[in-house]
Amino acid sequence: MSNAEKGHPIQPGRANSKTGRVWEIVNSLSERMGRRADRKRVIESYTAEGGNPNTAATQYSYWKKAYDAQHPSGIEQLGSVGRMRLSVGSDGRITVPAEMRAAMLLRGESAVTAEGVDGELRILSPAAALERVRPPVAHHDKGEGSPVDELIAEQRAEAQREDQSGQ
Repeated sequence: MSNAEKGHPIQPGRANSKTGRVWEIVNSLSERMGRRADRKRVIESYTAEGGNPNTAATQYSYWKKAYDAQHPSGIEQLGSVGRMRLSVGSDGRITVPAEMRAAMLLRGESAVTAEGVDGELRILSPAAALERVRPPVAHHDKGEGSPVDELIAEQRAEAQREDQSGQ
């Protein structure tokens, strides 16, 4: 399956080049992580192969622009309030304003997932994560019920075939 078929941007005319290698790395990392690879990991991977970190940083920015054009983030799809200045208390607490919580689909008290990437704190609500996952997996839904139930039924049928062939 090609990168384009996997939903990764392609860099035309750059195959088998230093810049093309950066794109291969970032596509591979993104696929393994199940989300867009972060800049730091791409640069680390490319420089571990002896590549120039400046080439990796530049190509990552081009790749990210192409990737983001193909994969709008969940926050952009759900609603965006832009940047806001927030205060961090001496105990490390941050109050998230109501409009940001609404854009994140947070209702009431909820657990969130947080990650530090390139000096940024990224907070993802379970509802926003679900909205982000739905489009890539939508083609698997055959409208015949739960995919989990289908998987269980397939596993049971396979186990039954194995039992019958072993007798």
